Amino acid sequence: MKTQRAIGMEFVGSLILAVAIVGSGQMAANLTTDSGLRLFINALATAIGLAFVIRLGVKTSGSHFNPAVTLIMLYLKRIKPKLSLVYIIAQIAGGIVGVAIANYIFDQSALAQSSTVRSGSNLFVSEVLATAGLVWIILRFPKRDDLIAIYAPLWIFGGILFTSSTAFANPAMTIARSFTTSITGIANESILAFIVAQLIGAVIGLAAALYITNPRLEANE
Repeated sequence: MKTQRAIGMEFVGSLILAVAIVGSGQMAANLTTDSGLRLFINALATAIGLAFVIRLGVKTSGSHFNPAVTLIMLYLKRIKPKLSLVYIIAQIAGGIVGVAIANYIFDQSALAQSSTVRSGSNLFVSEVLATAGLVWIILRFPKRDDLIAIYAPLWIFGGILFTSSTAFANPAMTIARSFTTSITGIANESILAFIVAQLIGAVIGLAAALYITNPRLEANE
């Protein structure tokens, strides 16, 4: 039963996060033509949504909501292989359902293919940086869930504003965001490069924690 609750939390948390990301993008486009203000609205809503789901799910599932985080936890032996796979499936499924809901409540097609191509080495490096920072923060405070719920959303809020890729930093959300025509979307042909960059970033974030701030992580600090 505990495992089922954890999986359910990963699904629902990812759903909520996707609604925050895509819904705020839809709302921002309705409110203003100023691209800077649109980006700020999206960054703020995304950070708030992330803070909310982290606090909501941390005691139930560990609040991964991100396959890159789940894979790092698998490496650190903090989650079993079979459960990690189910977590990732739940995260992707929750993200897609959340995008569909966000599209629908703004009177758009529930699932539509994005045509927003996001390509280039600059965006690749941007996603590496964004994901590395996120994973490093998560591993930096292994016993302080309250701090993770503050600093991880702050990093994503800032990352959306200071990275050229707008800090997707999450393979599940990257896949899900291919199903919206909103300003938060990503075309299918851009997904693979983003996910590869995110996984590289996750490994760099892990290395930063292990060799700079948290050398005892592999000993289950």
